[in-house]
Amino acid sequence: MNTTDTLIPRPSHVALLDAPAFTLASTARISAIDSTVPVAEQLASLLRGATGFALPIVEDTRPGDISLELAEAFDGGPEAYVLTVAESGVGVTASTPAGLFYGVQTLRQLFPAAIESGSRGHSAGSGADGAWVIPAVEIADAPRFAYRGLMLDVARSFFTVDQVKEQIDVMTQFKLNALHLHLTDDQSWRIEIHEPAENPSALPYANLTGVGGQGAVEVSTAIPVRGHEGFYTQQDFLDIQAYAAGKNVLVVPEIDLPGHVNAALAAIPQLNPDGKAKPMSTTAEVGWSTLTENLSATYEFAREVLGQLAAITVGPYLHIGGDEAKVTEHDHYVSMVQQFVRIGAETGKTVVGWNEFAAVELPEGAVIQYWHGDFEAVARQAEHHGAKVLMSPADKTYLDQKYAPDSPIGLEWVEGGPFDWADYYNWDPAQGGLKDHHILGVEGALWSETVRDNQQAQWLLYPRAVSLAEVAWSGQEVRNPGDFRRRLGALGERLAKQGVTFQEAPDVEWSAVSQWPFPAAETSSPPKYGTIEA
Repeated sequence: MNTTDTLIPRPSHVALLDAPAFTLASTARISAIDSTVPVAEQLASLLRGATGFALPIVEDTRPGDISLELAEAFDGGPEAYVLTVAESGVGVTASTPAGLFYGVQTLRQLFPAAIESGSRGHSAGSGADGAWVIPAVEIADAPRFAYRGLMLDVARSFFTVDQVKEQIDVMTQFKLNALHLHLTDDQSWRIEIHEPAENPSALPYANLTGVGGQGAVEVSTAIPVRGHEGFYTQQDFLDIQAYAAGKNVLVVPEIDLPGHVNAALAAIPQLNPDGKAKPMSTTAEVGWSTLTENLSATYEFAREVLGQLAAITVGPYLHIGGDEAKVTEHDHYVSMVQQFVRIGAETGKTVVGWNEFAAVELPEGAVIQYWHGDFEAVARQAEHHGAKVLMSPADKTYLDQKYAPDSPIGLEWVEGGPFDWADYYNWDPAQGGLKDHHILGVEGALWSETVRDNQQAQWLLYPRAVSLAEVAWSGQEVRNPGDFRRRLGALGERLAKQGVTFQEAPDVEWSAVSQWPFPAAETSSPPKYGTIEA
């Protein structure tokens, strides 16, 4: 088996050539100019760490080099690329730096898995027989969907800036390009909101992080039981976005309204009808808090919070939540969400919401994130009102769910579970009358009720997030579950060399063993899981 047989996601077109392979030599260089240089620097960093070669970045090209080139005439979309490997050199061509970035991710997987040994501080390794050889091949590739995301719930248990960056590092090798941060919930508030200078008598916005930033969930099945506290300053949020942009990742912030708001009610007394602050809560229960429809403070709060967040958000999307408002009267829900949609749109951002917000009149181009419930309302908005759909059906994409009843962490409320890699691979986002042009993309959600660090998060994410990456990138016609299972097995060695924790599904022949991310005192050994047919 050569490395063209193990690529994930599966490219659109792969043609193995009957020609000599390319060997990366110590004299090799990386050719790049202008806007291609940042991508070249990332490739050089990866290759230098494993090979020890100098790999200078230059503007000219000679035999034995790796060349990154922008070609304006390339037809295939902004993230498409062509990768050509010959004995004389490697060429990656695309119309944008994003396309070059994805070509480099594929090139990375063409090298032996030992190329990962120098990544993220791990000791350098070597290719087979000490050589870094990749087969002669031509690859032409482009994504099925423009948006390929993960959601990280930093509200119930906080993830530091460095932890978020580490998640970005791992996800991007699978061509995932969006990170949705769930910033607020009943248990906490994770984003700094400044006191408006022009209105010193405004609501006490500093309390949102002063009070809400100290919150976290407590769940008896989590290890440890209590989640982590903390919050992001606005500068932290800008820092995360800048780092993400360098990896071609768009950051989508979410402020959940009008439910999931207890932390806000605890921080700002004026948001409560009686003017008294609610107590902070650590419960994992949902649907029990709400803003009040007839309070002017509700809309002053939404306008200030969404306005400040939009002002520091680089990308086009602003997520306003809208889910599980179980104690909000329906008419009040519609009235409030209609106002929140209008306020969000006035910031100049494209408004995103969970599918419950499809009950209101949405501006053209608004994004509905479908997770559960009334799919017909979502399809109507897409077909008749120009909405785009982000597919996140819970039974196909919720990455917090258990792999098996004896999984040490994870949730199990989604009908049809537990869920393994195959459940998240064997589906087509174009369903229920939706066509590809209605669909913005696919997003997997990691809720953090039972997650306490990046290793635990990775164990729940991988390999299921890899399944979703291929669903979102590769066309249905090139996907095959048996073939994917084989490629997953080969991926194990790469993840292990990167230090990435993953769940060793028993129906996959893994090329390496993952570290076990749970304390021995709590769980002594990895549980065994039932085989899932694919």
